[in-house]
Amino acid sequence: MAKAEPLRVAVLGAGPVGLEAALYARACGLPVAVYERGQVGDHLLRWGHARLFTPFGWNASPLGLRALLRERPARDLPAEADILTGRQFRDAYLVRLAESEALLESMHLGWEVLHVGRPAAAKKADPDDRRPFRLLVRGPNGAERIDQADVVLDCTGTYATPNRLGDGGIPAVGERAARPHLSFGLEDVLGDRKDHYAGRSVVLVGDGYTAGATICALAALAEDHPATWAFWLTRGPRGQPLPRLPNDPLKERDRLAAKANSLATRCDGNLEFHPQTLIDEVVCHGPDKGFRVAGRTNGKPVAWEVERVIGAVGSRPDPSLGLGLRADEPGYFVLGAKAGGPAFLMRDGLDQIRKAFAAILGNPRVDLYANKAA
Repeated sequence: MAKAEPLRVAVLGAGPVGLEAALYARACGLPVAVYERGQVGDHLLRWGHARLFTPFGWNASPLGLRALLRERPARDLPAEADILTGRQFRDAYLVRLAESEALLESMHLGWEVLHVGRPAAAKKADPDDRRPFRLLVRGPNGAERIDQADVVLDCTGTYATPNRLGDGGIPAVGERAARPHLSFGLEDVLGDRKDHYAGRSVVLVGDGYTAGATICALAALAEDHPATWAFWLTRGPRGQPLPRLPNDPLKERDRLAAKANSLATRCDGNLEFHPQTLIDEVVCHGPDKGFRVAGRTNGKPVAWEVERVIGAVGSRPDPSLGLGLRADEPGYFVLGAKAGGPAFLMRDGLDQIRKAFAAILGNPRVDLYANKAA
């Protein structure tokens, strides 16, 4: 009897979860291809000026550390308790992992997966007829081709698809046209984007930690540039906009929440805080000509004319990659923040990877992070 060929694994995205998933596949003896349309840790580059809430030891797997320690001394790696910025984590761990002997030949940087599909089984009644996935991929020169894989791990994340500003999960009036001129996510207000915001009036929309970090940065900017003014709009009730967890083990997160809540309750630092606010209209007056933001605060009409708008409203999964696949398509796994929700931590991602490969290999006891495969 011919020996079965090993399952071919395609990993979409070379972020933290994608690289860890690829490394796990290699440790299982499976051939793997990692497709990344940009750079390694591309999303981390966008918000990498900010410090992580979690220490380095929470964000690196045993497999990853072993792979790097085979090639470089331990002193070249961050300490387990170190709190790094996103860019520092990317450079110190993710880039080195992608360039390691374990993964280098698996990396396909500049290759974007456009769509994932699977031919229908010859006999629909035959559950064992699982034909390979077909991946439409586009290379750095724009040429397209079809690749195949037996297992697909979608680790593309959500950062590239921010939520809408409008009430009810839909765009506000004018938002679609204004979108190219709006900013989303965690802006580097005190660094690369300082000149864009210094001395400007800014509407900040959002309730979470990204909004909290942004309002702290805008308040600091206003100390040196008094003409800077920020209007912080949140959907939540009055009081403290960011939750503080009792005995929060993530001290960086707790410090951020405390500082942002203090700014909101004091409303100093050239800041106005407007809770219970829903956005109905975002109109751009033209490139660098400002915006009209209108909506309701506690049911009453409100409006602002400002020069900048930042949407720190979180992000959502983009389901378009595998649009034609079933929700429970065998061999197709969504991992990372795309499957983990807004409170996702890298520890959750490692747990997702472990469970996915237990299912792929048909052995629920497989756990390579514990250095065993029973």
